Amino acid sequence: MKKLSLTLLVAALLAQIGACKVQFDDSQTPFRCDGDTDCGGGGYFCVDGTYCCRKDGEEVEHGCDHRDNDCDGETDEGAGTLEVCNGVDDDCDGTIDDGFDLIQDPRNCGACDRACQSDQACMNGVCVQRGELSCSDGVDNDGDLLVDCADPECNLELCGVGCQCRALLKAEGNCNDGNDNDGDAAADCADADCAGAGCGSDGCVCADMKKREIACRDDADNDGDGMKDCADPDCAAALCQADPSTFRCGGAGTCSCNDGGTVAETGARCRDRIDNDCNGKIDCAEAGCEGVSCALDGGSGCLCSSGGAKETLCADRRDNDNDGTTDCMDVLPDGGGDCPLTTPCTFLSGGVVTNGICAADHTCK
Repeated sequence: MKKLSLTLLVAALLAQIGACKVQFDDSQTPFRCDGDTDCGGGGYFCVDGTYCCRKDGEEVEHGCDHRDNDCDGETDEGAGTLEVCNGVDDDCDGTIDDGFDLIQDPRNCGACDRACQSDQACMNGVCVQRGELSCSDGVDNDGDLLVDCADPECNLELCGVGCQCRALLKAEGNCNDGNDNDGDAAADCADADCAGAGCGSDGCVCADMKKREIACRDDADNDGDGMKDCADPDCAAALCQADPSTFRCGGAGTCSCNDGGTVAETGARCRDRIDNDCNGKIDCAEAGCEGVSCALDGGSGCLCSSGGAKETLCADRRDNDNDGTTDCMDVLPDGGGDCPLTTPCTFLSGGVVTNGICAADHTCK
């Protein structure tokens, strides 16, 4: 009896193991994968052996969804840009309008771009009459025993040329004039007060106590180090051409497609979403990919046809050509298309796979 129970237990465990199936979502959680087949199809493929990805559009520049939208191995093209008070996470650090104090900032009091008058202070997000009218004269103007920057009413007000009151202390207010404006023996980007601040142009930002080039395709030496765009190490691997987006600053310090490499667009490269031969065409748009599988798992569900991806399996309930439509829905208004009317298909009826044909309403019946 005990032997029989053990046998049944083992059988039950084996049944559970056989039913186990890894399912992926769009979270792009790190996952060891050796190839696209490890990602289980469904539009997912392996990126750099670290996670399974399903392309959902081009990477939006300055977008910050912390996802690799175009499955090129990188997330959030806007990372490293200068944060602006605009309700957007410009630098993609996970915080919107960080560095802007809407509670006390007289230039953004309670909301971005809501400025107080020159004789007002921002207190708890509301503009109020300011008693400390001068924040650089060494005088307690309003008699509250607090002088200049030590008075909360002076927060973010000027405390002299290039000097700004912050957190009840003097701070560097101009990060590109070559002067130690707050008198702490550190000037411009070398002053910790300037971290993340602009340093002379939209393409320069203070980072790691020095100027950093962040605009890598404007033909300008934004950080003034004698190097511009891809020739500046700050731009390593950065986008250097808007279209196609495969152009990035490479190891040789030049802007090139795939770091100067040119690989024939054949076989598995007909479905990798990369312009391997750098001619401006990708995957099925290449003449050499005609008739080659465009399915991410290399299967027969999608073939390159007439310069585009064609769904060839209309009965597997999968979007094989990754165009957003599945099986009988993959049709044209006139009834033609990858899975036209009367094409054999399958549908679930009471949980049972049932054979049918594509009907006029683009369902399988």
